[in-house]
Amino acid sequence: MATVTAVPESAECVIVGGGMAGLELAVQMARRGGRPPLVLEAGPDRGAEHYRWALHGAAADQYWIDPSQDESFYRPYEANDGSFVGLAGLRRRLGGRSLYWHAVTLPVEDWALDEQWPESVVRDLTKEWHGGEPLYARVERELAEWSGSNRATTRAGDRQVTLGGYLFQDVPSAIRHGEDGRWKAYSPLEHLTAEDATILCDSEVLGVLTQKGVTSGVRIRRRGVVHDIRAEKVVLAAGTIESSRLAIQALSNEGLLDRPQLTGLVDKVANGFSASLAPGSLPAEIEEAAAANVKFQAPARDGLRSNIFLMTSVNEHGLIVLRTSFIGEQIAGPLGVVECDDRGVWPWHTSVRCSMSPVDRQLARAQQAEIQRFWGEICHQAGMIEAPALEFDTETGSPDVQQRLVASRSFLAPGAVCTYSFPLGTENHEAGTLPLGSILDDDHQFRGLAGLYAVGPAVFPRAGAANPALTILALARRLAGILAPRTA
Repeated sequence: MATVTAVPESAECVIVGGGMAGLELAVQMARRGGRPPLVLEAGPDRGAEHYRWALHGAAADQYWIDPSQDESFYRPYEANDGSFVGLAGLRRRLGGRSLYWHAVTLPVEDWALDEQWPESVVRDLTKEWHGGEPLYARVERELAEWSGSNRATTRAGDRQVTLGGYLFQDVPSAIRHGEDGRWKAYSPLEHLTAEDATILCDSEVLGVLTQKGVTSGVRIRRRGVVHDIRAEKVVLAAGTIESSRLAIQALSNEGLLDRPQLTGLVDKVANGFSASLAPGSLPAEIEEAAAANVKFQAPARDGLRSNIFLMTSVNEHGLIVLRTSFIGEQIAGPLGVVECDDRGVWPWHTSVRCSMSPVDRQLARAQQAEIQRFWGEICHQAGMIEAPALEFDTETGSPDVQQRLVASRSFLAPGAVCTYSFPLGTENHEAGTLPLGSILDDDHQFRGLAGLYAVGPAVFPRAGAANPALTILALARRLAGILAPRTA
């Protein structure tokens, strides 16, 4: 990649954000023969090393549960209702969250795609794209090649285990393994070359310049100096909340918003537990998986709108530890809000409010009931006379969720159990404020504002239960086909 220090006066296409979505878009535009875009990243270039490659074991876990250790962690918004705090926040550096995600590559479920997503987008993702295989299949195949796997990263896994009435398969992942338990997830930085894009780091985008319904460029602040860069095409790829702030400013400038806010902000509804079991009490294939720290996944029962993740390990006292998480879909609505104070100069002060609707609360209760049933089945399978009752926190989530996630390390005896509920925002899967088909047209362009586009999870019309990365990569490829159409 070509990193520069001089601020250019103009660019054909500016991508705001050097994370997963923005960098993948730049790579895919280059593959299609398009002119190299200018990528603006608010943070510095701190290298391309995934945090689980730089660290491993307990040190990596601690880095994960205490993001304040990371000098790249920042929260560019005010959280007003107890959500989007704690683990929630961005990574202000080149590469962004692509250097922190945990490699899960699940597609958005059919039941979510069939509602609210535009038909043309669903077709491109799942049926065919530009006369060939669909986007999900293309991305899965390339991630499998990068990972060194001889199979696509699909729902079908190499390992299977049955537990608690579920058939689990190993999680489809874009991952490379190293020594001493180190691993890394895919990042577009793995592919980016000097010819693909021009990267300008330490460049905070203050706002998008518009006039009479047409995008004309961006205003940035770099090392204390404000610059305007002319551009006919600008893509917001700065993460859901930052992209929302930039969109609110631009849409307000054109009189396209009644109030300086966007609704539809969602994260995931997530509950789980960790438990210890005696060696020899579970089927051999589960104990073998525990020794190898294998992670499994299964769709939850009908109506739960969730995936179940089962992580197996052996703790420091030789006990088998099962960590189970039910990750479910929060339904977008008026209770998830990104709001700006439209007084003063850019960047406008941004605040976030996000709480559960009655439907979300119902899902949380259903998850917890299914977790209790699942735990009871495990206890029966392990020969325990009685399953200890599980108690969960309120809908706002466990305030000490970070500590609960690693509590199993110190479990001393079989049957120890610890529950956790994730506050909204702490799954770091925020999405939904700039949905395709409503605020954006089917080509990712803002309605009423020519030349302004968006990519990333903010554009999901409905998030589903799946982790967003596979869909982020697929939609970045889709937008590249729109911005850099092949002429040959």
